[in-house]
Amino acid sequence: MKKDLLAWTLSGCVLSGSALAADEPSSPFRPLPVENAAEEKAAEALTLDLVITHLGEGEGPVRVSIETEDSWFVDDAEPFRTFTLPRTAENEVTLHVDDLPPGEYAIRVFHDEDGDNELNRRFYGPPKEPYGFSGAKTDRMLPKSFDYAKFHFDKPMAMTITLRG
Repeated sequence: MKKDLLAWTLSGCVLSGSALAADEPSSPFRPLPVENAAEEKAAEALTLDLVITHLGEGEGPVRVSIETEDSWFVDDAEPFRTFTLPRTAENEVTLHVDDLPPGEYAIRVFHDEDGDNELNRRFYGPPKEPYGFSGAKTDRMLPKSFDYAKFHFDKPMAMTITLRG
């Protein structure tokens, strides 16, 4: 009988919360330390503002893909993120990305002038539709290496990509 009474009393205390200590160290619900909360807040505030200029003549959308090294020019690999932007009359479009985690990325862009979801090419290989890449070393026709187009993203950033072709 004493065992049953003790068990009921303990379970009643636990269920009501009165038996829990205020500074219970083993609780899974602890507030984040201040420095981690600040880092998390800074990570949430990372934004990428992209301006794409020199669109082609067609009325089709502008297609943007943000790539990682694992997906850069790899057949059947999905880009990290993709965006389809409607063409504007100003000959440029803008994209605001506010949920991109820190890391190394490269961007591929093309103006899908005819709206067929493909970067159309000339019979000898180069693109027919306007295209462009991120990075400072993209003076090549098609930067096959991720290193040519990559950028390190760890703070808010604005970037302009001028299409060619």
